[in-house]
Amino acid sequence: MDAMGQQALLQAWSLVLAGKDSEVPAFLGAREDALDLPATEEPYRLKRLQGWGMFAFGLRFVGGLLWNRVVETRTIFLPKAAVAKLHKQAQDDISGEFVSEGDVLTAWTTRAVASSAPARPVTVLHPLNLRFRLPSLINAPGVFIQNMAVSAFAFFTPELLRGPLGPIALENRRQLMEQATEPQLLALLHEMRQNYTPGSDTNILCGESNALLMPLTNWTRADVFRAADFSAAVVKVGEGETRINPPGTMVYQHANSMRSSPTMRNVFVIHGKDHGDNYWLTGLQLPATWAKIEEEVKKL
Repeated sequence: MDAMGQQALLQAWSLVLAGKDSEVPAFLGAREDALDLPATEEPYRLKRLQGWGMFAFGLRFVGGLLWNRVVETRTIFLPKAAVAKLHKQAQDDISGEFVSEGDVLTAWTTRAVASSAPARPVTVLHPLNLRFRLPSLINAPGVFIQNMAVSAFAFFTPELLRGPLGPIALENRRQLMEQATEPQLLALLHEMRQNYTPGSDTNILCGESNALLMPLTNWTRADVFRAADFSAAVVKVGEGETRINPPGTMVYQHANSMRSSPTMRNVFVIHGKDHGDNYWLTGLQLPATWAKIEEEVKKL
């Protein structure tokens, strides 16, 4: 189940709790593979890591595990005003171009990771949700709760990551838009099926063999803070001047892996906005990266 699947489940749960069973949408995909779609003639454009390139990447990754054994998990609270300041800064850097808050947060976190380590390329791995990209899924008569995310990549040079925020955010947006077309997504699905063997991971890895891999997922669109509405079960309402959430809704949601792994590093999860439009992020980072992020937070 991906973040949008969690949203659908929480919304359905809330409807049933409120006695609105008839409003629960049909859950699709339990008996058929909604992603078993015909291949496209357009080839997949990205350069896959294979053979010696994958071997070299693996050696560097293992070397990093041995050299940097300590990984810390922390959560970042970014007030609405702080994110607005970052967004304005990025927009000023690229006058006339548009970048989203998600692009800006990607740029901000990626630059922090890159500036805390020796100069090298960075490959940001983004989950790209097919629900919003393929017509057969967009127009489906119900909801899918299974994982429908595939890998998309943004490649950054060391020079770009040493520069201002705006160009990094714009480059992230440009690359993701190129990969989010229907032909490219169908080509990616075909590539994944062609290389699948039972028991193996279907995802593929792209980029340079000497790049730092940084997985980043943005759950803002799932709006998990508002997906659960348990107000129908509230028997007594607490009030206070600092309250920002409606009764029966969450003030914070924490998501983390149930199993720790030394391979989980350089990871960021953008949980989304709370009821005050403040952002919450969780990272699994090296101590040097957290020190850099603390510096950047103080500037806000």
